[in-house]
Amino acid sequence: MFKNIVVAFVTPTIKAKPFFVGLSLAEKFDGVITVIECMYKKPPKFAFFETKEDKRSSEEKTQKLKESLKKFVKAANEVKIPIKTKVALTGRIAEWIIDYAHSHRTDLLIIDHPQLSEFEEKYYDEIIETINHKIKVPILLLRS
Repeated sequence: MFKNIVVAFVTPTIKAKPFFVGLSLAEKFDGVITVIECMYKKPPKFAFFETKEDKRSSEEKTQKLKESLKKFVKAANEVKIPIKTKVALTGRIAEWIIDYAHSHRTDLLIIDHPQLSEFEEKYYDEIIETINHKIKVPILLLRS
């Protein structure tokens, strides 16, 4: 039923619960899991090109995100579930996830939604609503 499961972290707070739910579903249905860590890319200082400092900052963010994903790879390898990890450093998180889900034939999309401040809650609710309205894949929204 759920052969291709995508777990997307859209908030800066990473919780393990969405990953382990996706991992158990992948184990039950003999599927594959993909973990995506999303973060907004800071706009360049100059509108027309990125400076060396902008590129270095993006590289540092990407490396930190990749390091945080290694624990998920280790957990999936322990139970012999195939796993892929992606880092999405983009200006439009919702559209990136929608495009990824459509182009990779996703069967289930799991999105994290931890407790946040009121301001952050409204901001990330907008991302989740956009994904929910434009995607044709079942979505599991997990609150921490």
